Amino acid sequence: MRIALLAAIAAIVLCFLFLCTGSMIQKMRGKKDFSLSGALLLGYVVYFSLFEVICLACEVTLAPLSRLSVIMMTVGTALMLGGVVYCWRNWLFRVRSLKSRLRAHGWLLAVVIVLTLAVCFFALIYTDDSADSDFYVGMASTAFYTNTIGRFDPTNGRLLKAINPRYAYALYPIHNAVVADLFHIPAIVAARSVMSVINALVSCLAYYKLGRILFVQKADSNLTLEETGRTGDQVYVLQTRKTDVFTILLLLLNLFSATIYMPGAFLFTRTFEGKHLIVNVVVPLAAAVCVAVYRGIPEDAGAQRYVFENLFFLLLAGVCFSASVSVPALMVAAALFPFSVYSKKWNMLLRLFLAELPFLMWAVLYILNSRRVFILAAYR
Repeated sequence: MRIALLAAIAAIVLCFLFLCTGSMIQKMRGKKDFSLSGALLLGYVVYFSLFEVICLACEVTLAPLSRLSVIMMTVGTALMLGGVVYCWRNWLFRVRSLKSRLRAHGWLLAVVIVLTLAVCFFALIYTDDSADSDFYVGMASTAFYTNTIGRFDPTNGRLLKAINPRYAYALYPIHNAVVADLFHIPAIVAARSVMSVINALVSCLAYYKLGRILFVQKADSNLTLEETGRTGDQVYVLQTRKTDVFTILLLLLNLFSATIYMPGAFLFTRTFEGKHLIVNVVVPLAAAVCVAVYRGIPEDAGAQRYVFENLFFLLLAGVCFSASVSVPALMVAAALFPFSVYSKKWNMLLRLFLAELPFLMWAVLYILNSRRVFILAAYR
């Protein structure tokens, strides 16, 4: 019972941390009436991009896991305090306007919530005893119980001579060890329960975000102010309900997916692995970036740079999740490079290059590390 209570507290604290992080970024960008679910999703991505940088520095310097835990606790506390102080008025405004948003969703919102809870529940109770499960949970457990970062082989417990380049940069399992260390729960509970539920929830939010981008409607500049207001309300309701239906269909497809070729296979069987996050979080959000750029969303040219900033954080977090980050990174490049050249938007090419830097740097380091141009020593 004690472990279950601590696990629930860990999940709530982490979600609040993501909400605070995303809210501060949204407000810094000048957005006052921002979505709380969108802020949580953005905060999740930014948090793991920060974790990748901090954890990699600790891994290279052979710092103990306890030091990484203290650093992340300090960073997390600062982010939560900053979010509360800086954004509480925005949260209060969103809560006060909840009634009008509920009317826009209608009964479809209840279906979305039920399916989302079902996804989280099945991700929580699923049992997987595969070799992948043993390795990734074992990686977190080994780091937790040896107070190290990537220095021991989780399959046999032996001290490595050099850190395996395949796993040296995909440090998501180490985060499970940090959660276990900070909240005093077993590493397997942090990986298979706490983060699995959060990852399932974030995956549903990523689907919803993709739907919002797909069905957004631009304002008609030929309408009067009164007509714009009246039409805008109708368009918002239609957009919201289309997004709800889109999310419902995706969640139903995942819940009833029966082959390994469906995203649901990763969503339920590998929720504790970084590969799941690539398939169900990074790829949908990368697709949303491509659609947003193609459709010119947001319409303000100055605010469009935020789309590429989000892409930068997304790919950096993707490096933390899995080496499979190459899939969404190449997908975005294949979609936006020819579009930028065809439309002669050279500034967009520069932004695309800067946003792809995390993937490019990872690729260079991985190749050099694999060919032993340099090695990451596991001990001095």
